[in-house]
Amino acid sequence: MQEGNHIRIKKGKYLPSSITASIGDYKREILALLERDNQAKRLGLMIAIPGELYTVTLNHVSSVYFERIENGWEAWRETHYPHHYKVISSKIIANGNTFEFVLQKVKQYLDYIIKKREKT
Repeated sequence: MQEGNHIRIKKGKYLPSSITASIGDYKREILALLERDNQAKRLGLMIAIPGELYTVTLNHVSSVYFERIENGWEAWRETHYPHHYKVISSKIIANGNTFEFVLQKVKQYLDYIIKKREKT
């Protein structure tokens, strides 16, 4: 659990010291991953794979995916036939080197969808 710049491990006293030492060694990376997850959750995204893949369902046939790919990030929307896995359309929302840039583009896209729904 993230608490500011600290990581609190519930029942951490039961972990081997080698694991707690590794957590200390990778503290920055772990905190960055937890912050990405928190930013995605605040936007309404579900965490599919912590620090790597996020998603949100737009309706019964469309979803948005936001994924770390190699050294960058990509977000896209997929539309499916109801009750089928086959994609019938796909739209790239954003590609970028930073999580923050692509997250901002996802936010803009979701805001657009919300405004569009309000008009109908």
